[in-house]
Amino acid sequence: MAAGATRPRPVASSVPAAEAPPLPELSEERKVDLAELLRAPQPDDAATVELLLNPTPDSAGAVTAMMETARAGPPRYDCFISTGVAPAFAFSAFRHRNAEGGFQYDVRLTPTESSRVGTNSFCAQLKCSADCTRYTLCDDPSNFYSYPRELGAVFVGGAGLGNRISVLVPRVLPSGAAAQFRVLRPEDGIISRFLAGQAREHIMTLSGMWTSKEGGTVELTLGGEGTAASQRRTVFRATQSSSTLSLQYSSPLSCFQAFCIALSLVHHAQHRRRPSSEPRRAYGSAGRPPPR
Repeated sequence: MAAGATRPRPVASSVPAAEAPPLPELSEERKVDLAELLRAPQPDDAATVELLLNPTPDSAGAVTAMMETARAGPPRYDCFISTGVAPAFAFSAFRHRNAEGGFQYDVRLTPTESSRVGTNSFCAQLKCSADCTRYTLCDDPSNFYSYPRELGAVFVGGAGLGNRISVLVPRVLPSGAAAQFRVLRPEDGIISRFLAGQAREHIMTLSGMWTSKEGGTVELTLGGEGTAASQRRTVFRATQSSSTLSLQYSSPLSCFQAFCIALSLVHHAQHRRRPSSEPRRAYGSAGRPPPR
């Protein structure tokens, strides 16, 4: 476990979303407008990646974003940040079958896939388990740290969870040093280490309830059991409307983490095994039907 230079995150665990105060809002004179920063010319891809993968600064307050389903071409989801006057494009995620017969999403900085090395060659991944209950957030292997690393994990439903959602994210210290999950072997992954009871002091957790209702809302709360209610807060919210998910997130989540959480919800709704009596179209499943 090594330390990198990103912003701090507090430790958290499961609390009901209804008990948490709303996402933070800041006065306009204090707010850092991430959409405006994205629209400004960046010196290189690394600056954009840093802006989108590092935790959201406290000075951004609650960031408003949206995830839209592409209506043409290969299966694709686009993420836009809209904290200012107009939205700014952040990511596109492209769904592919993996070697195990499941799925993965390639997350890129452009709405088209490119194999070119150099400009816009960034490619992170969201890896989905075959049963659609576990999702792993993976940085682009060609990253600043020069080793494969994981940026979080999502559990949606599955054995022992029911309708609960749990999110694991590397912990960040007040100094700004972040826990780095270098994954050189399968047992190095954030899910493997958490389930083995290892490195939990380097992991923060968020939790909430999953819903399959059209127009339903999912909230994830930061703050553990025994934490005063005044210290608990909601850090992620997703609400479905047709083929769009309206998102809000705040520190300590990054744009990439918020987008991957939303992708996990949509993929779980579309591809999970469900009783034959339950309709196939569910939360986040608007748009093209998934392949069978």
